[in-house]
Amino acid sequence: MKRLYTAIALCSALLLIEAAIFLPHTAAKEDPIAALLRLPAPPPPNPYNRSFNSNASDAFDKGNPPKDDAPTSELLDYWAKINSSYQNLRYNPDPSDKVLDRLIGEIERNPKLLPDYINALGKSERTVEFIKRISDAEGTTGALDKEQRSTVKQWLTYNSSYFSNDLYRLASGVGNTDTYVTGHDELLALVRADWEKAKPLVDRLRSSGSGKAGRALAAWAEYRHALDTDSMGDTEHFRDELKSIVEDKTLGAPMRDLAMDALVSEKEWASRDEWYMSLLGDETLADMGGYTGLTTLILISPPDRYIEKMIELLKSDNPIVRAAAVKNLLSSIDKAHPEILKAMLPWLEDKNWAKESGDERQAIVLALRQVKLPESVTGLLKVLDERGKRPDYSVNSMENTAANAANTAANATRTSTNTAPAANRPAVNAKKPVTEEAYFPYRISAIGSLGTQADSRAVPALRRVMSDVEAYERPAVVEAILACKGYTVAEQIDALEYSVKRFSSLAAESNSNTDTSELYIYSYSDNRPQAAVGQPMSADELKTRIGGQLMMSGIVSDELAAAVVERIAFLESRDPKMAESLRSIVLRWQNAAINMMLLSDVKRDRAPANGMLRLLAGRATLREKQPSDVFDLRTGSPASVGFAACMIEDSAEYQAIFEGENADTKTALLACGRLIRAPLPLVKVIELTHSGDKRISIAAERYLESEDSPQARAAVLALHPNEAKILGATTAFFVDQQAESELVSTYLDALFASVDSTFAAGRGFFTSDDSTRKDAEDALVKEVKTDADLLGVYAYDGNFVRIYKDKVTFSWDYDKSRYRERPLNATEFDELKALLIENRVDELTPFLSCPTNEYCPGKELVMLGRNGGRRVFVVATPLPPFFAALEKLFTQLKETPGAIKYSLSKDVAGLEIVLADENLHVETVWKQGDDLRVAVTDRVTRKRVKAEIDKTFDELPDADIAPPTDITEGKDESESIYEKRLKLEAKRALEGVSWRKIVGGADAGSVDQPAGIEFVPVRDGSAVEATTSQWKARVGDTEIRTDPEGLFKVSRGKHTRIRQGWYSDAIVTPNGQWAVAYSYSEEKGQMIVRVNLISGREFPIEGQEYFAYTPMAYVTTLNRVLLVQQNEHEDEGYDDEAELDDAVGEDPGSDQLLLVDPLTGSTQPVSGEFRPLAQQTYRPLQKTLKPNEFWAAIPDIDKNETIVGIYETKTFGFRAILRVPKMTFNSMNMWVDEPEKTIYFVYRGHLLRMPLGK
Repeated sequence: MKRLYTAIALCSALLLIEAAIFLPHTAAKEDPIAALLRLPAPPPPNPYNRSFNSNASDAFDKGNPPKDDAPTSELLDYWAKINSSYQNLRYNPDPSDKVLDRLIGEIERNPKLLPDYINALGKSERTVEFIKRISDAEGTTGALDKEQRSTVKQWLTYNSSYFSNDLYRLASGVGNTDTYVTGHDELLALVRADWEKAKPLVDRLRSSGSGKAGRALAAWAEYRHALDTDSMGDTEHFRDELKSIVEDKTLGAPMRDLAMDALVSEKEWASRDEWYMSLLGDETLADMGGYTGLTTLILISPPDRYIEKMIELLKSDNPIVRAAAVKNLLSSIDKAHPEILKAMLPWLEDKNWAKESGDERQAIVLALRQVKLPESVTGLLKVLDERGKRPDYSVNSMENTAANAANTAANATRTSTNTAPAANRPAVNAKKPVTEEAYFPYRISAIGSLGTQADSRAVPALRRVMSDVEAYERPAVVEAILACKGYTVAEQIDALEYSVKRFSSLAAESNSNTDTSELYIYSYSDNRPQAAVGQPMSADELKTRIGGQLMMSGIVSDELAAAVVERIAFLESRDPKMAESLRSIVLRWQNAAINMMLLSDVKRDRAPANGMLRLLAGRATLREKQPSDVFDLRTGSPASVGFAACMIEDSAEYQAIFEGENADTKTALLACGRLIRAPLPLVKVIELTHSGDKRISIAAERYLESEDSPQARAAVLALHPNEAKILGATTAFFVDQQAESELVSTYLDALFASVDSTFAAGRGFFTSDDSTRKDAEDALVKEVKTDADLLGVYAYDGNFVRIYKDKVTFSWDYDKSRYRERPLNATEFDELKALLIENRVDELTPFLSCPTNEYCPGKELVMLGRNGGRRVFVVATPLPPFFAALEKLFTQLKETPGAIKYSLSKDVAGLEIVLADENLHVETVWKQGDDLRVAVTDRVTRKRVKAEIDKTFDELPDADIAPPTDITEGKDESESIYEKRLKLEAKRALEGVSWRKIVGGADAGSVDQPAGIEFVPVRDGSAVEATTSQWKARVGDTEIRTDPEGLFKVSRGKHTRIRQGWYSDAIVTPNGQWAVAYSYSEEKGQMIVRVNLISGREFPIEGQEYFAYTPMAYVTTLNRVLLVQQNEHEDEGYDDEAELDDAVGEDPGSDQLLLVDPLTGSTQPVSGEFRPLAQQTYRPLQKTLKPNEFWAAIPDIDKNETIVGIYETKTFGFRAILRVPKMTFNSMNMWVDEPEKTIYFVYRGHLLRMPLGK
């Protein structure tokens, strides 16, 4: 078990290690200048871009909002964070009037922003009216999507009177539970929205019992109403009632906590703080289980309001008061506040200094990992050895060992005291403890905090505990000892060299080509025996741990760094391999000695590209702290001189180099200059693009591409006439065919940030290019180069404006296979051109403003002609004004309908659209001779039906707001409402569905459903309705029908129950003796059963323990029933607002199919092709002209294509005849006209046809 914990801990540690660990390092023999030229280069700065990863301590301080005149981007960033962190009963600042004006202005310009700021705008009457106005203006046809509208509706429901009926229904379920009150947020909101509706509910709570929490909620509701109506007498009365509840030690925690919430969250009253402070000595309020209790006032107040008072109370003689003050200070105030921690240090040395109700001492220890306080060392050493006791459920129980480990991990990571105390938390294992065991509850946390203190006084204790901790905890001890300088430099170097040799041998054993900078990863596969707990480590194990830690460390002592550099110099002639390994490892170390070594390497043309990149990223700091070493680069090799110019960033030096003759110097300057966006003389660079030296001409061209000025772009495009080359950065300037550079370094992000601070470290914008975007660009390039009539194209997010010699067209993607297209008139085209000119689009740089850890879709505007073009890229939220205006324009252009076209028609001769009607969604097709029929859904009718059903239930709460449950009556009303809606939807499901005759590509009117097809199931008035698959259960004039009430025999208008229970999907054998069906019961669950239709006896199919199946087809040639494993995703919710979509899902694999003998119940796996049979729903497969052969279509979802062919049911083989790319459909969506050699098929509501082929 210990090995399991070790593996878990080490895997977790791997996740925390820098990304650079896993990234390749340039081989020493490779040309580092060439490697630099392959790297992504930073894009030009854009004033719109924001930095989301500030290291400033006040980057997001709720008590310190941006000033009223702060930049808009700063305001948007701050208040979006306020919105996302919003919580009830927490401090949530309101914007000033001026800031509110600015936020409202931004939202009015882009209504999609509203949900991202809705909880940051306050709850004033002005805010409510503004949000309602946006909600009304941007309804189902506006800018807000369904989820956004739901968010806005819910906010208005709880914060206005507009939806008081909905709110009442939600609040009507208010009532007492064993631990609290349900629906209390809804009731309090209703009090403010409509007191007359709320009062009966409040009165009901009043009568629920004086000792229940409902009484406190009723008092709160009346207190709030009194405050809202300025009723002074009532206000005092209900406030006194609430105070008495808080002060009554005989009442339960839920009731007292709710009363405290009321008193501190409503409008502040005189002497509130004095009353509150008087409660801090109440031991019964100090520990209220999982309730916030006394901490609520701190949680809802500005962060620094009570710091001084709480620190003062830490000096109290009463340990209960001290404990309450500690808990308050740790609840929401910055735990890393030095003065707070300093005041609480006595609790580390004396556990009785205050009464602990949770994990407050653990939180203090953990906070000291972030703050260096020399005076904390004594206390940390004390808790390092402090013992505690915990239940030992079973020495040999694996489950309890896991439980103890889980509890230890929880103690080590818990930083908040606003949780239930340990005594009230349910045990991981509920066995009765047989004994107790001693353990060290603070040891692992204290080890990390002692490392932060970096105090040599801790070394002896840390060395002592090394053998007492688990193996997975020892790296933390080694790290702490290193930080405290507990190992000599000689010990560290010895450990490094030992580890390099050890891990290199492990890498060799695994046949790995891993670079030496990654070798420490192999420490995790070192399977040598490790010292057991209580036993001293061997010298080799200790060296391995020290070496591994140093390999992944970014911070080491200057003494070690200098000594390793000296050691590298010593080993270069004696052990070059070890010297190179050490040189690679120390790249991570941030020390002057390492910088000096790298600079010396550059001078001698010895530096790897990673090393050069690190120097470039830190060039400003190096110029400040090691100027002589930087300037000394100019005395080195020719390449070193060029690199020195980048490090110094001197324009005069750039000019001098280009006026010189040395090609290597110029190439090096171009390579590093493109990475730091150095302003090199363009005329000189352009001249070099025509150099006979290919290396320098490539460097010059790549610099010009990244420089990106009109002059530079013109020069690059002149080198590529008629190639339709696209210029401009995305998240970076990527080199062609190098979407993911083979050299990606941990210093690349630092380099980008050194060029533009908005590229915060770790953003990851620039590590790779997007292959999907590149594919789309390549398609545009091909089109422009091959279509002689096409002069140019504007493309953005699936919208295309094509400029031909005699016309302009506008098209937009409908899905992956289809698009709409229409002519663009002169006025519309002029409007687009005016937008582009007004925003000087040719000068726009990438908009890269996506908050850290959020997803923002990348989009680009491509402007392309045969002689080349440019992209303008955006990945930002909110969308910049230009792109917002561009999207609005394209949305307006789409309002004029365009003709549906298929992209495949350009590649496949003969593909035709037979029927594409805006109102008729084609579902399936049938043909015999000239008689062509389709089943369709009338969109207008379906929308009307949905609207009528919605209207029937429009008095109910919004579907996205949970319906009420009447706790007092013990009756859940939501289920019956849900069932009623389902029944009404089922009853009206076929309205608008019909069969139509198609003549000449047009609807020629209604026709009967073709014989042999049951897409529209029979409605014969029977109490048990037929399904679309009824043909599978029909023999002669007798059918077997199923529903939740049973399995029935229906013959000549009469129906007889054979079995009672829930049945569905019955399949009857041709002799009418057996049925195989799906069955469900609460006792037995879901299963497949055989039913003898003569005797009525039922027999479950064996072997269904793990998967649920559905009977799908009777296989005549085998006398077996085919079962298909149910897909758990099949019945995911349907979005009523989405377009009807009959795109098929993936067919089941052979491992999801099973054959069952209906006579014996024996099962067997399939052998051969059975997917076509599994597709059968409302009709059997279409027969060919030969026996046992059927037409079938097998979709390949991954490849987005369909294979059409002949399926043979004797050998169960499939012979492919036709491949249909870019579209997926199955056998039920297809009909083959064999004499005509034509295939008709349905794709997303359209009827298409194409030649079948030979």
